[in-house]
Amino acid sequence: MKKYSLFLIIAIVLFSSLSINAQGYFNNTYDFGVIDHPLSIVTDSVENIYVCGWFEDSISQIPHAFVLKTDTNGQELWRVTLADTSKFYAICLTHTGYLTLAGSKKNHCFLTSFDSQTGNEQWINEDTTSNNFWYATVNEILDTTGYELYVRKEANGAHKLRYLLFSPLNGNLLFEYTDINTVYGVAYTSGLMAPDKIWTAGDFGDNNGLVWYKHFGPGIGGAYWTFSSLHIAGVQRYSDNRGCSVHYFDWGGGDYYMQVLTMKLDVSDVWGNSFEIAHDVFSVTGSDKYENGKFVITGTIKNDLALWFIDHDLTYMEDKTIPTQKPRTGIDVVALPSTDMILMGSEEEDNGTDLFLMKLDQNGLVSTGENKLPNHLSIYPNPANDKIFIKNGVNSLQTAKAKILNSLGCTVKTISNLNRPVPVSDLPSGLYVVVVYNSNKLMYREKFIKR
Repeated sequence: MKKYSLFLIIAIVLFSSLSINAQGYFNNTYDFGVIDHPLSIVTDSVENIYVCGWFEDSISQIPHAFVLKTDTNGQELWRVTLADTSKFYAICLTHTGYLTLAGSKKNHCFLTSFDSQTGNEQWINEDTTSNNFWYATVNEILDTTGYELYVRKEANGAHKLRYLLFSPLNGNLLFEYTDINTVYGVAYTSGLMAPDKIWTAGDFGDNNGLVWYKHFGPGIGGAYWTFSSLHIAGVQRYSDNRGCSVHYFDWGGGDYYMQVLTMKLDVSDVWGNSFEIAHDVFSVTGSDKYENGKFVITGTIKNDLALWFIDHDLTYMEDKTIPTQKPRTGIDVVALPSTDMILMGSEEEDNGTDLFLMKLDQNGLVSTGENKLPNHLSIYPNPANDKIFIKNGVNSLQTAKAKILNSLGCTVKTISNLNRPVPVSDLPSGLYVVVVYNSNKLMYREKFIKR
């Protein structure tokens, strides 16, 4: 009973402090040291933001890892920095609400976990024998034995493909595997294609990109997929049975193209399209994909902060630059359940760089559309055990559709008929968000607790 009461108190605080009507668009900078290197970003279902990377001081230029949490309005909630020579390369939010961060510490592989609510450290795993290696990516997967942390181990120069499995509860190493194949670059992005399927991607050498796909469960296996690429900006789930890679490549003669390549999760039927980048000076860094299918990619165009948009059918691409007072580089972007986005990157200062975060609408504009959403959606009972009812007293929901998102922002249930009770007994206990759409336009977003 005490455990449930504590959970309910935390949930009530979340409900009261993160009301939909309190959300807004923002454009903030955050200073850690002289040179800040933000690298990875995730959000949860109530749109809190978590960013990790490292910073360097003014004297010794020694790297110090950091992780930052803000609320949906960009207000800092807490930050953690490490005093030792360290870097964070990747961040993962687990199903239990804890953060796992992967990187290096004193030139060794390093993995650690924090309570996402408080920023308190839960456990650390430092491999002091792994000289010149680091953990480059981290994802939570559902293996045959339960939830595990999947980590890629990397080094500079030629090295064998390596992955490891850790317990998300205490950080204990469960399994380590070294593949027979040699790679000549490093992994820097990863994505969950299905609960038991992970793709990680990076440079393969000689202007080629590499996607390493690992499938768990019955018939455990993995292989890699290579293609022409100068940089892979991200790997995402394209549809229920497909994953995709977003990257750019040189067609020859100085002609550069953005490309989205998709492949079925059973490793067959590659399909995609390419779009010419009509700029001489640009960079492409990170990407994400909305629930409605649109891709958003960030980087720079002629030293201006930039976004590219590609539709789900891969029929057109458009780009946009965002004027800023100081030079900025987009590092990564995440699409939110509300159809807004968080753009993350570095801003040039007189003597270094700062981390910046911008909350924009799905067209890359600062808007107030989100705040005008009519908040007349009712979900009951709340908290719920077996089923919920979704009702509205103003606008008709006859043609509306809905999705239930978990704390990671992943869709766990799709609802095609809102006039019937929705079963939730199969969902784990926790905080969820119901997102209601009509004609692919966001109508409502409301939270509920599954007991």
